[in-house]
Amino acid sequence: MFSPLIITLVVLVLIITALALDKIGPDIVLLAGLIVLVLTGSLTVEAALSGFSNSSVITIASLYVVGAGLRSTGAMEYISRLALGRPTARTSLIRLFWPVSVLSAFMNNTPLVAFFLPIMVQLAKRLRISPSKLLIPLSYSAILGGTVTLIGTSTNLSLNSILQAEYNRGQEGRFADREAVRPLGFFELTPVGLPIAVCGLIYLSTIGRRLLPDRQDLLEYAQTHPREYSVELIVRETCLLAGKTIRESGLRELPGLYLYRIDRGTQTISPVPPEERLLLADILCFSGVADSVVDLQRIRGLDPVEYRTPQLAASLDGMSSLDSLEGLPPVAEAAPRQGRQLCEVVISPGSPLVGQSIRDAEFRTRYNAAIIAVHRSGEKLQQKIGQISLCAGDTLLVDANDDFLHRWRHSADFILVSGVDDSAPVIHERAWIALIVFAMAVLGMSIWSAQATLVAMAGAVLMLLTRCVRGQEGHRSIDLSILVLVAAGIGLSKALESTGAARFLADGLLGQCASRVPPGVAPFVVLAVMYIMTVLLSELLNNNATATLMGTLALATAQQMQVNPRPLMIAVCIAASCAFATPIGYQTNLMVLNAGGYRFRDFVVVGLPLNCLCFLIAMLIIPFLWSF
Repeated sequence: MFSPLIITLVVLVLIITALALDKIGPDIVLLAGLIVLVLTGSLTVEAALSGFSNSSVITIASLYVVGAGLRSTGAMEYISRLALGRPTARTSLIRLFWPVSVLSAFMNNTPLVAFFLPIMVQLAKRLRISPSKLLIPLSYSAILGGTVTLIGTSTNLSLNSILQAEYNRGQEGRFADREAVRPLGFFELTPVGLPIAVCGLIYLSTIGRRLLPDRQDLLEYAQTHPREYSVELIVRETCLLAGKTIRESGLRELPGLYLYRIDRGTQTISPVPPEERLLLADILCFSGVADSVVDLQRIRGLDPVEYRTPQLAASLDGMSSLDSLEGLPPVAEAAPRQGRQLCEVVISPGSPLVGQSIRDAEFRTRYNAAIIAVHRSGEKLQQKIGQISLCAGDTLLVDANDDFLHRWRHSADFILVSGVDDSAPVIHERAWIALIVFAMAVLGMSIWSAQATLVAMAGAVLMLLTRCVRGQEGHRSIDLSILVLVAAGIGLSKALESTGAARFLADGLLGQCASRVPPGVAPFVVLAVMYIMTVLLSELLNNNATATLMGTLALATAQQMQVNPRPLMIAVCIAASCAFATPIGYQTNLMVLNAGGYRFRDFVVVGLPLNCLCFLIAMLIIPFLWSF
């Protein structure tokens, strides 16, 4: 029988091949590899399943719930605006991702990516670009920032623990110069980590940006869905857009959406100039796809219009100043969101709704739901919402409760009933609570990094207890495929470590290099090989396992060659984090893999040049600052 080491190496090659071919989902590939290792006896069941109980997996799951609380209260928009401003499709990636790198220098990058992932997906939809253009840079920016300080990533702390243990041995240690093995200072990595982070961001915003895949098929539903709805919204007293111009409000930046008319009393403004100011009680008439309508109804103080009240419209005619409209009744009967989701329904030929106007159909009374928007194939509807006469085949976007789908899915009134994803109403009044919970979670994970999982779980529980997010929405927000990927990756790294496959690869390469070069250049060659070997193992192993393995090996190599171990340890510390060329090389890469629709080769194409860039910078700086 083959030894566990050989079996593990063969399975590793097969996993990499399967990921590169991109015929099977990456989570299935990694799970299949784990099962083979268990069945062949190369890995115990406990070790294979250890990733599913790993603190990182639990932390990520908890942070998904925290993120759901930010989205459902609208707090995510405040954070996005504060960190990113109002970027356009041409905005430099440095402008987008330098806040991520700065934050990553002081907090663990896994929760940071979990926080920013939904923000970037939402931003991609608003900019009408594929998420694949933003999510690899998000992961890489967090990794780059983690190299700047001691607490930037857990791999730095893992390596520091090895130095601490050697330093604590005192006179019994392997090195006479105790200063060479003292623990790392908080900013000791900054002289090499900061140039790497800056150059890495420049690379991502220039060459890397051109290498990123453009998965047009991943553009959100708003880009690809053929149904264009007509919707009317009224500007209420709580609307933050009142008094702003159309350009300032950002209403022209929503994808798949067109503001074709503003009704102000009996005055009609069409076409709408970008410098037109929004006033209280304005009725905004949009034409757009479903997801854009969902985005609109998240804006505080923009309420859907159920039907018009003509006499009120006449009473407001001629009023143009913002102040003069305050306190007066609206020109329409608003229909604030009362349900828990939006649904699309197609009217059947035998429906009692056929031939009736929306105002006369009494849809709310009949179905316990409100019509938000209407789509009619082949016709652009520009009548007032209440005057639209419904026809068979019309698609209605309705505000409904959770039981609407179950009650009316098989009704003869409708041909089709389906829910719209992520369409729950925004609970704006709890946004400040969500922001406080978010800030507490970030601060807690930064200060008590060893208890990051507990802090993240507490944040998720607080989001649920304060009703910033409902239990069902919290459950739906957790991406199980990402959790499986991360957990399976941890199990695979356990196999490489426990079977000795990782040490076999490292020892063999280092031994060959040290014996084949002249003594004068041997330390520099070994430094380069140590860096390269660490990167290679980091692309396959858990980064903490790589740092521990290669850190131990670096001390042993330095003792054997009788050189200062510190430059070797610094190189291992940087290299263990700079793993960009495979999706399994870093947990944050796995987190963006499915969300960005990436393939294995995408990470190779974008990440391999970045690996080379980081290597060159490290080799120029490390020997200069930390001599042998």
